[in-house]
Amino acid sequence: MSEPPAHRWSAYAKAFLATLLWGCSFIAIRFALASATPYGLVWLRNILAAVLLFGILRLRGGPLLPERADRGRVVLLGLLFSVHLLAQAYAVQFTSTMHAGWIIAFIPAVVAVGAWLFQRQRLRVVGWLGIAVATCGVLVLTSTRLVQFASAGLGDLILFGTTFTWAAYTLLTVGPAQRNGGLSIAATALAISVLPAVAMASVFGTWAAPPTAGSLLAIVFLGAGASALAMWAYTDAVAELGAERSAAFQYAQPLITMAAAALLLAEPLTPEIFLGGPVVLAGVWLVQRGKKGL
Repeated sequence: MSEPPAHRWSAYAKAFLATLLWGCSFIAIRFALASATPYGLVWLRNILAAVLLFGILRLRGGPLLPERADRGRVVLLGLLFSVHLLAQAYAVQFTSTMHAGWIIAFIPAVVAVGAWLFQRQRLRVVGWLGIAVATCGVLVLTSTRLVQFASAGLGDLILFGTTFTWAAYTLLTVGPAQRNGGLSIAATALAISVLPAVAMASVFGTWAAPPTAGSLLAIVFLGAGASALAMWAYTDAVAELGAERSAAFQYAQPLITMAAAALLLAEPLTPEIFLGGPVVLAGVWLVQRGKKGL
């Protein structure tokens, strides 16, 4: 049975909203790290996000926690998300915004392969073609040759590792999100994710320098936007669209990151943005087509 058009487009909007917020997050992380340590940044943003989402759950009158049978899985999701963010916050100190966006854009390919290997999910040929097309668009956007992977720096290697943690998070989210809803899963996973970050911050500290207005504003954006709203929207999208189709929207993340860098960091727009952007979007569309029934 096919999805109702309005329902499908609502899910697409949620996936894109999450990608939009995450595309801007690397810029905010740079501002936040002017004052916070990577470990402090993660627990501050995620505790804010968890409080906001649990507050919304309370206002809506639904159960605050997932079903008992799913709680072990959600604890694992929270730990995965904490490792993912800790690694990203640490790695972004050693690599460029452009490289970060390029590497993270490979997440949809990892998710598709993971679903093929472990969940017996399939993409039609057109879906795999979409992955290839979108990957080409990402490479055009960042003017990065594949051979450069061999000489990637520490930050690039750590970020590449986070494509696997996020793929695992996405694939493990599907069942619990379908049974409990994205809001409950996102709130509980965010609350769990605070614990490892607090443990790390207790050793290495929360602040590297006195907080400024700019760093505090960046942390608020990361907590309320990139953690709370984006995680809620993305988890809902995974429940409604499936892992591959939701993750495919992250191919657009380098385009969003570049636009945000141009607006907020005064980085110049390049011809590659106008050449690669449409190719990325075409690839995302093909991946969506590849999940439709024969």
